[in-house]
Amino acid sequence: MKMTRLLVLFVLLTSTALSAQLNNPHNLPYTWRTDTTKKMEELSELTMATQKDQLHTLDYPKFIHRKDKAFHFYEHEPVIAIQFGGRAKAYPLSLLTLFELSNDTLGGKHLMITFCPMCNAAIVYNREVKVKGKAEKQLLHFGVSGLLQHNDMVMYDKQTESWWEQMMGSAIVGELTGTNLEMMPAWLISVKEYYERFPDGEILSPENMPLLVDKKHHRPFHHLNHDTKTMDTAFYIPEKVDPRLPPLERVLDIHSADHTTIYPFTELAHQPVINEVLDNMHYSIFYHGETVSVLDEDKLSRSRHIGTAVAYRTDIAGVNYTFHKSGHWFKDDQTGSLWDITGFCREGSMKGKQLYLLPQSNHFAFAYLAFFPDCMIYSSEKHKNHHK
Repeated sequence: MKMTRLLVLFVLLTSTALSAQLNNPHNLPYTWRTDTTKKMEELSELTMATQKDQLHTLDYPKFIHRKDKAFHFYEHEPVIAIQFGGRAKAYPLSLLTLFELSNDTLGGKHLMITFCPMCNAAIVYNREVKVKGKAEKQLLHFGVSGLLQHNDMVMYDKQTESWWEQMMGSAIVGELTGTNLEMMPAWLISVKEYYERFPDGEILSPENMPLLVDKKHHRPFHHLNHDTKTMDTAFYIPEKVDPRLPPLERVLDIHSADHTTIYPFTELAHQPVINEVLDNMHYSIFYHGETVSVLDEDKLSRSRHIGTAVAYRTDIAGVNYTFHKSGHWFKDDQTGSLWDITGFCREGSMKGKQLYLLPQSNHFAFAYLAFFPDCMIYSSEKHKNHHK
């Protein structure tokens, strides 16, 4: 009995000590069994915003088609769109704000669809990971930890309770520290753009979301991005921000470019196609201005249009293609063929061809620059001067 009491006391003291190392402004109880002796980040860099699993994940949800009576989505609202094994799925951000994470499968792939509203980071990862020292890949199931790093979501796996940083896709504390998730190709486009490309595609069913049946419930993060220059202290933990961009400016990051340059949406709105070369890789960025912010007005039809930006590798059969905007489409300079925002050729001699979607993600500038402070910020004026 005495030994049991000592053990309980030891666990309580250990938990208290670990909780104290974390930034814990609400004095939340520490309930983790995470091996915190293994870590890439100091615990003081993390904040306990809510308790573990306070936000329930959306696991293996139901989907509908656009002719289903339950379909109610606004044509310009953003969705995370994926395609594997001949099937396409769309996850509207208006629904993901209630869950932030979905464990799902498609085309034989085990996927984790993530959206952090506070950072506007929508990223899809492979849940099968290669763990050092193990021959076979390990399949993980993820939850929302309630922890934040630079105001970005930290996830955890249910198998080891290691903590994973969403934007980095890496385990930063716990048994699997140093293990990386594979980013999967995904578009962040509007409902309209999704169905132009995938007319038979599936979309999350509102039946997964009982909260939406009650009209008293609203998306918790609307008005978050009402002003690109202001970070609402009701949501954000104050920290130093990079003065080079407004903190809530949206930026596109291309992971294949090794995080060297980000592309602000304000630049892309004035230059809707950017043709680039980096380390002999030719790529183009397409921008459309129709998509609205899911973090602006509660009624999406009143939200600001912030646009969609997508990056593609543009070499096909030994030819490096360049593009320019042509109305609703993107025209290549080599054949005059017309391509859509998903990199699919609609008309011309290249009809039916698909550009390779680069690993990429959209973020608010403050969060991205906190993780990659040395990255360059694309400017059309500087770009012109550089190539004179």
